[in-house]
Amino acid sequence: MKKFRDVAIVGVGLHPWGVFPDRSMPEMAVEAISEALADAKMEWREIQSMVAGTYLWVSQREGMFGILSGTAISAAMGGIGIPITSCANACATGGAIFREAYLAVASGLYDTAIAVAADRSAGGFFRPQSQDPQFDLDYIRYVMTGETNPAYWAMECQRRMHDLGTTEDDLAMVKVITSKIAPLNPKTRYKKAFTKQQVLESPMVCAPLHLMEICATSDGAGAIIVCAADKAKKYTKKPVLVEAAVIGSPTFGDHTIPLTYLSAYPRPGVGILTESRNAIAAAYKMSGRKPEDIDVIELPDNSSWHYFAYLDCMLQAKDGEAEKLLRSGKVDPIDGELPVCPSGGLGACGEAVVAQGLFQIYELVKQLRGEAGERQVKNNPKVALAQTYGYAGNNAACILSKAW
Repeated sequence: MKKFRDVAIVGVGLHPWGVFPDRSMPEMAVEAISEALADAKMEWREIQSMVAGTYLWVSQREGMFGILSGTAISAAMGGIGIPITSCANACATGGAIFREAYLAVASGLYDTAIAVAADRSAGGFFRPQSQDPQFDLDYIRYVMTGETNPAYWAMECQRRMHDLGTTEDDLAMVKVITSKIAPLNPKTRYKKAFTKQQVLESPMVCAPLHLMEICATSDGAGAIIVCAADKAKKYTKKPVLVEAAVIGSPTFGDHTIPLTYLSAYPRPGVGILTESRNAIAAAYKMSGRKPEDIDVIELPDNSSWHYFAYLDCMLQAKDGEAEKLLRSGKVDPIDGELPVCPSGGLGACGEAVVAQGLFQIYELVKQLRGEAGERQVKNNPKVALAQTYGYAGNNAACILSKAW
């Protein structure tokens, strides 16, 4: 893998997660960008390149503002003639556009760039965007099986419980552990901590997943400013180095059935969640880091199953190790040896699809700087890891570290 010049994060901004029917996506993005610029003590005119997340649920909200998200947001900020790209990698979009902003600076083409994404998610279950019975796989799976996203996740969860012995108590404790942070984070949607009994008594959505074990759909926006590392001290005393920013796709023969598909074609020697494992392997290779170097993690806890599946994946551990780590307290989000989801995770924030990867990066930057307030992790973190997965076989991961 070719070595580029070093890149640092110098500014981060975040619109709160929640439901904001009276705010447009560009308006939410402007708030996030303004916070990031203030964080970097930078003027909007100093941004040289911009990458934006493209909204997925266009037929339900905001039309062309969703498709041409970057130009709509730039117009709201005041056009300054910079190159703008809008892209979509499903729920991995935030991580993907962060990679593009990183590459714009790492390549030497620009000295500064911004990754920005805003989302006003569809209410309830995510639904197909067309009624094309021939080519839209998302529509076909809805018509043939009526399967929502949680139905897919529940099947994978049942398989994990069968193969690895994951218990209903384990699934409930994910919500208990991650929600304890929720009241301490001003950006989260749900500021409530839950008990195991409350989780297990919440309505069953798709067995074995209860309502409190599945994240909600939400609105939100985030912005991350990167610049050449040798110029970072102009903007901040605490630059955060980008050691890796990668995206992943599946390997043929993956046993996991990705969303939009109805079946898989398993092949011997090919594992599960390969889009995610490929991205993580690339992140470790690019950074030269190993799992034991990581001090704090943000992972995609779309459901309690995701928490366990992705913790195994991100630590490159034997399947089933994640449950042992949770039971031992080692991944407590504040006091653990390896804090996981100190933001409160998607369980506390909800899923603002194209922006959630930026939420993770925002949180890790705050934790590395020691600026997370009451939710600051106790292990003096120096290296951080984030990963988001997206439907149809998309994934993004990054590794960050202190650069001061």
